[in-house]
Amino acid sequence: MEKFLIISHIVCGGTVLTIGLIQMLNRKGGKNHIILGKIYVGAMWWICLSALSIITFYRFSAFLMVIAVLTFHTSFVGVRVLKRKKIGTEKWYDWAVAIATILFGIGLVSYGGYLYFHTTQTILAILCAVFGILTLKNGSDDLRFFMKPKTVDKHWWLYQHIGAMGGSYIAAITAFAVQNPNIFLPNSSNQWLLWILPGIVGTPIISIATKRWRKKLNPASATM
Repeated sequence: MEKFLIISHIVCGGTVLTIGLIQMLNRKGGKNHIILGKIYVGAMWWICLSALSIITFYRFSAFLMVIAVLTFHTSFVGVRVLKRKKIGTEKWYDWAVAIATILFGIGLVSYGGYLYFHTTQTILAILCAVFGILTLKNGSDDLRFFMKPKTVDKHWWLYQHIGAMGGSYIAAITAFAVQNPNIFLPNSSNQWLLWILPGIVGTPIISIATKRWRKKLNPASATM
């Protein structure tokens, strides 16, 4: 079973990386985009489930734990906003995922603090704190939106979809880079940079894509 989980995890990871790249070129909202999007999300969720299964039943890995939560949360939000385009239509499981994400973020920050003060794994401690804060922010942003939705234009869901799915792809690239450090930084003592470089590069790209769609669909809000 462990071998099956690992192999299927790798296969789904490769599927996500390939489809994510294709989706960047696909016509948004088209049939191919929708079909590949469903495959992408299914693969993402298996990545999460298989990672949690490996952690629970075979061996603990802070890396797998972080990636599992990030991939699930971002892909879940990316799908759900397509189902709740009207503000205030959140379901109980939207709230549950947001709260669970917040709790995980708090736990990861706490774990980072433990590593920092009680072990010599300083870099891992800092990475746990950084990703914990990021996770905590993601869940908190969702919860605040549910509780006090802001007045936004009618395409708000599209912007959230782009941000969430883009974030899930960044998480997938991060996973690949961290698992294969010698491909990108062979024999380097700075391989920890692979944890943060995909986000540093990918976040501005997502921001640019969102602004382009905002300008295209609602020019008046492009400068907001």
